[in-house]
Amino acid sequence: MTSIHTADQTAPATFQLGVFALIRHQGAYLIVRPHEPLLPGGDHGLPGLLLGLSSGQNLVEMNLRRVIREQVKLVVSDLKLIGSHASRGPQDSGADARLNMIFGTEYSAGILAPDPDLITAADWIPQRELLEAGAYPEWLAAAVREFETTQGAAAPAEPAPSRLRFGRRR
Repeated sequence: MTSIHTADQTAPATFQLGVFALIRHQGAYLIVRPHEPLLPGGDHGLPGLLLGLSSGQNLVEMNLRRVIREQVKLVVSDLKLIGSHASRGPQDSGADARLNMIFGTEYSAGILAPDPDLITAADWIPQRELLEAGAYPEWLAAAVREFETTQGAAAPAEPAPSRLRFGRRR
């Protein structure tokens, strides 16, 4: 077998790994607007980060949970991979390509408080609004559809009121 080396092949291809959380709470999803967009399709994004090689063990889950706490002050449940997509790396990133992995999860605790040094805005957007054609990037709508399919409908916010009345005399 012969290999051909050209001047264009002198530098190895580089890539980045982005990991992001699609967080659901009471039928809505957390959408953030970072100072520098990390996901394609405009200003809409998800809490997350780009991983480097020096991230250590348990790098995906541990680092994603840490970043969620830092960026929006929330704690989430189990992280489950629900989607991924490849894109070209931004010109100033030093990477040729990027693989973005999206993990679906449920809100567990905390009060939404975006860190202004990292996030310019954050809000809970209802599922039906995220799925409207053209309203949000297709990768986001696809991730919502996949999460809803694999996880089922969100639990109701409050239990239905009981019809039983205790302590009342007839």
